[in-house]
Amino acid sequence: MNKKLLLTCLFAIAVRTAFSQTAFTPGSLSVLRVGDGTATLGTAALPVFIDEYSTSGKLIRSIALPTAFAGKNKRLTLDGNTPSVSSFEGLLSLSQDAKKLSLAGYDAAVGTDAVVASESDQTNRVIGVIDGAGNVNTATALNIYSKTYIGSAVTDGNNVWVAGGSANIYSTTIGSTDATSIIGRSGRSIRIFKNQLYVSQSSGLVGPLVTIGTGLPTSAPQTAVAVPGITINGTSPTGREFFFADINPNIPGYDVLYIANTGITDGITKYSLIDGSWVANGTVKGQYTGLTATVSGNEVTVYGIKYGATSSELFKITDNTGHNGSISALTRSVLAKTGANTVFRGLSLSPQKP
Repeated sequence: MNKKLLLTCLFAIAVRTAFSQTAFTPGSLSVLRVGDGTATLGTAALPVFIDEYSTSGKLIRSIALPTAFAGKNKRLTLDGNTPSVSSFEGLLSLSQDAKKLSLAGYDAAVGTDAVVASESDQTNRVIGVIDGAGNVNTATALNIYSKTYIGSAVTDGNNVWVAGGSANIYSTTIGSTDATSIIGRSGRSIRIFKNQLYVSQSSGLVGPLVTIGTGLPTSAPQTAVAVPGITINGTSPTGREFFFADINPNIPGYDVLYIANTGITDGITKYSLIDGSWVANGTVKGQYTGLTATVSGNEVTVYGIKYGATSSELFKITDNTGHNGSISALTRSVLAKTGANTVFRGLSLSPQKP
């Protein structure tokens, strides 16, 4: 076999290996990491990884998102540390059936300067979808959110909803190059709970967490409705990832809600549903981006990402205060920290194979 043919075969094997991974460990955590430790966290595009951790903080493996074209897969990179932007990006969402993990980024080469300010017709915004077997799909490339950030995406298995920095929330499908604006409102974390689309928002005065339409809408016009009882802390909402839990058997549906906020006085705030309205149950102060949780009886283990422009932490909080119990006195237990020139952003339970 001549050298050129050998190199071609080795490259094909490497591409196939890179984007067809082994299955995620049941019950593990998926953390989005920006940076590989070599380049400074600045305004340039950096490589993105999904780090799989055990719930005790052991690193199981890392999945690299593409930094070069591979078949239909596009590149997916993220900003390193653009002020007032980086905490909006790299948020994660798990599909309702827990089979697919979604994220969003830029079809830009590593090192592309000022990637957030790029024109989206030249630098498409890309949706990444990773299934429970570890297969990565970055074929969804969209001309949206020009000159601003793309924050997050969520899928129901085929349809995808996307939130970002301009006044539009979009609907599309996996592999598409077109997207439909369903409402004129910017957003940060976008997730699905019990067949309802929710988004933490950064525009408007409706509230820090809103429903978008009824169910899972794919066409315009839709209406944003505030989750009842939750007011904006300060002058603007700072909500990032959020999680609903059902711990009180006497209340139908979800009755506890946790929201991660980057405003330090907002912290991680817990709410409980009382007579149809959400009532605040205290705050663990700090700046946070990622959040997910597991529920066992009336105990909730909250996992989160403590935000930092150049460093961050994966941690857990054990909330055994139950429905309508305050979390203000609870403390964080750090599970992992980032190294030099790397930062965590989003957090989710890992996708699982059927």
